[in-house]
Amino acid sequence: ANIAINNQLYEEAFAIFKKFDVNTSAIQVLIENVGNLDRAYEFAERCNEPAVWSQLGKAQLQQGLVKEAIDSYIKADDPSAYVDVVQTAHKTESWEDVVRYLQMARKKARESYIETELIYAYAKTGRLADLEEFVSGPNHADIQKIGDRCFEAGMYEAAKLLYNNISNFARLAITLVHLQEYQGAVDSARKANSTRTWKEVCFSCVESGEFRLAQMCGLHIVVHADELEDLITHYQDRGYFEELISLLEAALGLERAHMGMFTELAILYSKYKPEKMKEHLELFWSRVNIPKVLRAAEQAHLWAELVFL
Repeated sequence: ANIAINNQLYEEAFAIFKKFDVNTSAIQVLIENVGNLDRAYEFAERCNEPAVWSQLGKAQLQQGLVKEAIDSYIKADDPSAYVDVVQTAHKTESWEDVVRYLQMARKKARESYIETELIYAYAKTGRLADLEEFVSGPNHADIQKIGDRCFEAGMYEAAKLLYNNISNFARLAITLVHLQEYQGAVDSARKANSTRTWKEVCFSCVESGEFRLAQMCGLHIVVHADELEDLITHYQDRGYFEELISLLEAALGLERAHMGMFTELAILYSKYKPEKMKEHLELFWSRVNIPKVLRAAEQAHLWAELVFL
């Protein structure tokens, strides 16, 4: 048979291999030498051996026939080519087929890569119930990594399930913001309790006009003197002076209230609510930065307040 191949007598070589039941070599001739995948498929159907199906699957995959290749690999019960299958399926967006293949592969090999990609394929096909069931059972998947991939691909519902599963509340909060579930985002930010998360959720709530929730977040931000300016700028640039003033007023009673808060509120009063400035200074003159407030009062022509200071 090999002599026949060397002399390009491919049909003869195929006939010899077939006669002696060397089926893997026979299909190899059809694939590599004759180059006819349809005949190779018919041959695989006839002899129905796992090794033959595997060879056919590999050839189909190289031709970009993802669905056909996956059918062949499933018939072969062969998960060994999972990296190639997944990479090719990514290019062709054949997510439904990949789910079938990886479900078979997972029964054979509990590899982290297989399980991770299966979760991603569930997300891509919108099978969130399957995804949730999968991650709530024992698995070897890198859930953080898949959560990030889903988030970056804009699949926020899937990302929400994944971040929730691993209690990554910081990422969960931002995901819920994208889903416009602001109350949930605030609750997650509280669990994450990081200034960066509070800021992201707060600013998103401001953008969406959710000022009550924005204020709940803001109270956790204004107590950090170095974050105060960012917050004030964010509100002021959008013209939300009333909301900013009520946030700072609510924050004055906090035990971590600092000079910056009293000072900035005095400056805001001087610009937008001059009638409140005098009372504020009488109560808190010892807690404001007097030179800064003097400048603000001067710019606003609040002479009585200037004299008081």
